[in-house]
Amino acid sequence: MVDQADFKQRIELTISQKYKIEFLGKNFEQVVNLMTASKADDIYKWLAEVVSKDIQPIMIGSKKPYKEWTINQLLVFRYPFIIHNIEYRILFVKVKNSIYIEFHLGDHKYYDKVRKDLDLKKTSY
Repeated sequence: MVDQADFKQRIELTISQKYKIEFLGKNFEQVVNLMTASKADDIYKWLAEVVSKDIQPIMIGSKKPYKEWTINQLLVFRYPFIIHNIEYRILFVKVKNSIYIEFHLGDHKYYDKVRKDLDLKKTSY
């Protein structure tokens, strides 16, 4: 089991920015509590690769508004993982050439909702 406060703090330390990142997800706390230390370490390694620009983002061409930005001003990084045979996803959102603004963690249903908000998913099934 991973401590939620430690998990968030490690992420904030990895991205090292003054702007406060939002941690979002319908069951964020429960998912973090289900993680093993090894699963959390994999996520920290992935984040370090994102920050060092070793992982390519999903680029979005939409001019749809999203909070203070338009979607085409954002970069999105995706990380899938499984805990107890349930698929979870992380969507890590960054403003191009600037700050990381959101860390989404949730199951597939939540992931689909965020993808729709970010104009990454055009239709429902």
